[in-house]
Formats: sequence, C-alpha cells, structure tokens
Amino acid sequence: MALVLSGQGEKASPVLKLARKYSAYLAYPLLFASIVWLLLLPFQTFTRKGYFSENAMMPNQVYTVFGSEEHISAMSLIDTELALQSTAKDEGERQAGAVYRAFDSLGLDSEIQRFAYSEVPGVGSTSGVNVHGVLRAGRSDSVEALLIAASWTTSSNATNINAIRLMAGLAKYASEQVYWAKDIIFLVTDGGEHGVETWLKSYHGGGGLYVRSGIIQAAVCLELPPAKSYAGMGLFFEGKSGQLPNLDLVNIVQYISRVERIPAYLHGMVDAPRSSTWLEKYKRSAQLLLRQVSSLAIGKSVGVHAPFLRYRIDALTLSGIVRPTDPISLEYLSTGAAPVMPTPFTIRSIGRTVESTLRSLNNLLEHFHQSFFFYILPANEKYISIGDYIPAAGLMVASLLFQAMHLWWMQGSDDMRSDNPETRIDRINAYYAFLRRTLPNTIGIIARVHLLGVILLIAPIAVPYAVLTNTTSTAYVFTMALASVSMVLHISDTYWIESVRRMVDWKQLKAVVELYVAVVVGCLSVMNFSLAVVLFGVTGLPLVLTRVWTSATKIHRIANVCMLLLASPVCTLVLSRAALGLSPLDFTSSPFRMFLGDFYHFGSLAYPLVCLVYWPVNLLCMIVALMP
Repeated sequence: MALVLSGQGEKASPVLKLARKYSAYLAYPLLFASIVWLLLLPFQTFTRKGYFSENAMMPNQVYTVFGSEEHISAMSLIDTELALQSTAKDEGERQAGAVYRAFDSLGLDSEIQRFAYSEVPGVGSTSGVNVHGVLRAGRSDSVEALLIAASWTTSSNATNINAIRLMAGLAKYASEQVYWAKDIIFLVTDGGEHGVETWLKSYHGGGGLYVRSGIIQAAVCLELPPAKSYAGMGLFFEGKSGQLPNLDLVNIVQYISRVERIPAYLHGMVDAPRSSTWLEKYKRSAQLLLRQVSSLAIGKSVGVHAPFLRYRIDALTLSGIVRPTDPISLEYLSTGAAPVMPTPFTIRSIGRTVESTLRSLNNLLEHFHQSFFFYILPANEKYISIGDYIPAAGLMVASLLFQAMHLWWMQGSDDMRSDNPETRIDRINAYYAFLRRTLPNTIGIIARVHLLGVILLIAPIAVPYAVLTNTTSTAYVFTMALASVSMVLHISDTYWIESVRRMVDWKQLKAVVELYVAVVVGCLSVMNFSLAVVLFGVTGLPLVLTRVWTSATKIHRIANVCMLLLASPVCTLVLSRAALGLSPLDFTSSPFRMFLGDFYHFGSLAYPLVCLVYWPVNLLCMIVALMP
C-alpha cells in the first residue's frame, strides 16, 4: 500500500521517496551497465583457471595401453561385418547387424532396439535401429555404469564410421582388463539425438530393453569424420534448456587430451597465442562465448550428448577437427567412398584419451557434485562462475523494474500526484477509481495478445500437417504475422476514440508488461543465463526503449514501430534463415521447426518462450507505441 500511495504524494519510507525521486533516471544507466558487464566477461579479469574438485579421479595417473595390434584388428572387425551384412535390404538393419555381431564376438552382452519417431505427433515417421553392448565389470554387481556413444552420422551428415571402429577397439581393450568397478555400455544409434532419447527412455523404465546395467554416471560421445589424421578434438558440452555437465568432466577431458598430444578445444576453437595482443585475445574469447551462448539459447549443439543431460548423466562430445587439405576427407566429399581408418598415431591418441577418461571415471565414488554446474567458458582451461556473470542479469531486471516503478507512479492525471494534504481523501478515491477503470482493460489487452501466443503454441501440434509441410509452413508464419499486425492496429485504433480514451493508460500497460518480462528474465537467468540474455535482448531491450518520450510525436511512433518490426519474431526468423543460407521456401531446416521438434522431444524452453513471451511482448510494445 505504501508503494501505491507514494505515487500520489502520500507519506512513505525514505527508501520509497528516494526511489520515487530517482527511478526515472536509473533505468537507462542500469541497462547500460548490464551491457558493459557482458562486454567485460571475455577479459581475463573475470576468468579463473580450471581445476579438479574430485581429487579421487586422478586423471592421467595410469599407464595407457590402447593401440595394440589386437585393438586395431578389432577396429577392422566392423568393416568385415559390414561386408558380411551386404545382403540386408535396409541400410539401418545392415549396420545394426554388423555392430551386433562385432560386439557379440568381443564378449559383450548385446541387443538391437528398433524404434520410430516423428518430429511432432502425426507428422511422418522415421525409423531407426540402435545397438548397445554391455561389458560386465568383474568387481561390481552392475550397480553403476559408464557409457560410450556414437551415431552413424556426424552433425554435418558425414559418415561416423571411424567412431564406430574406435568403439570396437575400445571394447576389445576394456574386455582384457580386470580393474573395472563399473560396467561399460557401448551405444551405437541410428537416429542421432532422437535415437539416444528413445534408448534412454527405454533404459530408464520405458520398456523394450532386456540387456541392462546400473545407473549411468557419465557418457562420452564420439564424432570422427572421414580423415587421415585430426588436428585436434572439438569439445562440445551444451544441452537443451541450459543444461550443462559438471565442470570437472570438461576439465578432466581437456587435461587428458592435452597430455595425449591431441588436445580437445572448446567448440574446436584454439585460443589466441600468448604473444597476441589483448584485443586479439579479447576477440577470440568473445567468439567462444558467443558460440556457447547461442548453443545454450537455441539448444543446438554438435554430437548426441544433449539427451543424456536430461537424465542427470554428465556427458560431452569429442569431435575430430579435420584439416582442410586432408586427402581422405576430400575424397569422401567428392566421391562418397567409404573412408579408410586414420593413421595409427591419431587413432591411438584418441583411443588413449578415451581410455584414460574411462579410468578416471572408474574411480568416481559418487555422482559428480563438487564442481560447478552453472558456468560459461571464455577460453580453454578457463571458466567464469555463476557469481561473476549473474550480476549482468540482475542489472537487466533492475532496469525493467525501475522503469516500471516510475511509470506506475506517473500513471493517471497530475491532480492525483499533488502534495496538498487537504485533498488527500479525494486523491486516494480518484486514484482507486482510476485503477478500477483502467486495470481491467490493461489486463484484457495482455490476455488477448497472449491468446494469440497460445494459439501459436498449440496449433502446430493440434494440426501438424497443415503447418509443417514445405508449401504451407512459411505461409503459416506470415499469416500469424498478419494476424498480429491486425490485432495491434485494432487495439490501438480503438483507444484513439475519444469516448474510450480514458479507459486505458499506456504507462500502466507498459509498467505491467515490464514487470512480467522482469520476472521471466529473472527466473530464467538462474536456469539458463544464455537464453535469459537473448530473451532480454529481443523483448526487454525494445520494451525499455519503447515510447521513451511521454508525448510521442508521429516521428517518434514511426521510429518505435520500425525498431519493433526489426526485433519481431518474423524478422528474426527471416534474418536467421538468411544467415544460415536457407531458401525462403525450404522449411525443413528452419529454426521454427527445430524449436518445435526440441520442445516436443526434449522439453526445450525456446519454442514456448517464443510463443508466450517473445511474440506477445513484441505486439504489446507496438500497442504501447501506437496508443494515444
């Protein structure tokens, strides 16, 4: 009550008086400070050197033995079995049969899982075949397990046969050892992330799997494109909805790979040399941060590790970095021929990296818990903890809150903000009469706009064929855009009529919307900081800059609308398609379809936020800009 009445000149605490006096001047400095804070993150001042919290893992403290002739022969076993399975009619069945026979000959308890999935309910169906084999640990009772996974195709749609070969060699190596305290699961999937998700559902009680082990503690996924040798390994670790593996796992893999002379670089990016200038180091750190932020915000990453994180299984992907002049890679790209195995030195280095990682994970006494689960990585072997980057989100939220407070206190006529004590009762009565008249209309406008967002959210699932075919998908998006513009113009024109102009106040509408966005960004920042920053950039920033002047002229309104159109979801979709080099009529790889598929299969937050926050807030900003 004190907060409400302080806007009408009533007695209030010194804090409220101070806030009322300076709230109009704090929003923009706080917004500027949040942007500066984000720009400062790539500097070395904010970074800390990576370390191991779980000392019992003792990375790289063992003598590695992978790479013997028996292990190389086991890798060739995959090619032999593929040749024997040449009579199979289906390629997936042929590959699955070859891997099953190879695993079985290596002494693993193996099983084939056939599955089918669709992007959304009722839209097509894609079939696939998973194969997994379990190496039973002689010193345990199958209570815990480690996992090595690979898909038959890489993220760039190249064959991943080298990773399957390496898994066979690792299975041969592991079967010769007696020191395992955990079972080791080898998983080969035919459908990428969808295949892994289907397998995990079945493994965790969904039925359909008979060969099982215990709780999976960690997973290492492999991607090895066709190449004679690799310049290094790219390390990818982002999951859906901001999920990340424990930082100890990332640090351990990087440390082991560096010792094995095939270093794992974050996102495949090498750090700037030590002799570089501070500007060159800043640019490289900023590029790495942007890649991580974009991956965490949209949920798109390299490898098949993301589904594991949803089941509290720490996982990451190691992807081979191919040199541009690699002869095997160039031959595969030009002819599509089956690639031969990489050079022995390369395959031994990668195999021993995985071997040493398994040995370290084998020492894990309990689930990863000591190190960070919330972090961003601006450079290899460096990290920024949540305590260093979360203030930027706090400043963003504060800028919205202070502007909302100022607008709330400034709503209504100037007579309601008089300091005359003789009119106190009349001012309070007028103020509450004003709220009873305008607040229902404000809530009604917000509800109507969000109803459009709800329709956008459920329509592709309720009527999937009508919105996901290539010929109608783009038309669907632009139809929603036209409907949005129609609603904006209708609501704005309605309140230009003199008889209903007193029924709504744009300051009140903007204040309520800012409170709504502040709550969403604030809550989201502790779960997925990257997505919170992106959401603030497309909703909060335009909202703060909408109708800066109390008496908006025609030029101001046109400038506001142009800014909001550039920040609208339709414009963002078009720009993202152009950046990805996609045709306007090719919807098979559009961000809209990717968000929808991730929402249905993996529970990603990107699609609901686009429908229920991004689009409605953009429309409400247009209404605020056009209202009298």
